[in-house]
Amino acid sequence: YCGLISLIFIVLHLAAAPHPPDTGCSDKNGENRCVDSIDDDDPSCAPPQQIIPITNNGNEQKWKWDPTSKYYPCNIRRISHSELLRLYGKEGLPNLYPYPLVIYPDADGDNKNDKTNFANLTTVDNLPSSFPPDFRVTLTGSDSLSTHRRTIPLTQYLHEVLVANNGSGETLPDQLGNETWYLFGETFSDEWSTFLQNYALPPCRACTPMHREQSMIALSFGIGNIGSGVQWHLHGPGFSETIHGRKHWVLYPHEQRPDYDLNFASRHWMENTYPDLEDWNDDDLQDENKSHETFLKRWNGRFSSTESRSDLEKRSEEAHDVERDPSSKKPWECTISEGEMIYFPDQWHHATINLEKYTVFVSSFTTEHEG
Repeated sequence: YCGLISLIFIVLHLAAAPHPPDTGCSDKNGENRCVDSIDDDDPSCAPPQQIIPITNNGNEQKWKWDPTSKYYPCNIRRISHSELLRLYGKEGLPNLYPYPLVIYPDADGDNKNDKTNFANLTTVDNLPSSFPPDFRVTLTGSDSLSTHRRTIPLTQYLHEVLVANNGSGETLPDQLGNETWYLFGETFSDEWSTFLQNYALPPCRACTPMHREQSMIALSFGIGNIGSGVQWHLHGPGFSETIHGRKHWVLYPHEQRPDYDLNFASRHWMENTYPDLEDWNDDDLQDENKSHETFLKRWNGRFSSTESRSDLEKRSEEAHDVERDPSSKKPWECTISEGEMIYFPDQWHHATINLEKYTVFVSSFTTEHEG
């Protein structure tokens, strides 16, 4: 188990230098319903990010990208847990799914009680009671390489998260990543392994009890404050579920490596690069929707006489070998709220920004093969 998760982080460090599902932004005909109007009750139909003034010690300060905003754009396909199982069967998401996907829970889901119990275990008040007194956690820097380590009591870290930056609980865009401490990744001790047995695995073919027993899936527990998050990086496929708070994800395909300063946390890129990139247009959104529909048709066996599923996956692998300039357009992005999870495809560049003072999440790094 330790070897698997260690390998994940080594890869991460080296990499740093048909009935369409509910998209959250599409109507029953697959048309984008968020183009001409904004639905205040649907975060997936968020208005474009605006420059919002905030007050800092009485002085007005304008961030170009404000992590305390209520709405953010979402251009990633959204699908309910039950719809995912209807489309792909009870085993869940196919291995090596080629695109990001947001999975949201059903109101009366079968594992609702398990999720509620785990959420209760991980509140700021209850979490310490699941571990020995003075249990210590290892923090990492938020730069791309996660170069620094710091070990402190869990209770101390929880306090620091809530009172960061003189009580604001916020990580600012000009803070160096190796000076911004973050609990994520270094959670593979026996105590963490026992605790994470309480977590219900994502719905995927590589997320079965057998995979857990054979250490073929590595779970990582994380806690962050507003504005914190790891700078751009890439690694193998997996899921990340938000347990408390909200977490914003930005992603690019493997061949579109973004420009970024690896010494800063992700909010630095959101402040200094993201606002100057082009917004997605209607064609971009339609192409994103069609890509999922095309995959589903092929998955269901609607191939040409010379095409196979391995051909489909081979084309995805070949795309990884094509180098392109950084995209001039904004990334694939979406905010993952409590109870929701995102699937991040194999070798996609991604960065994350936590949006609440106490943001808790679990990432599942999967071992996926063709089939």
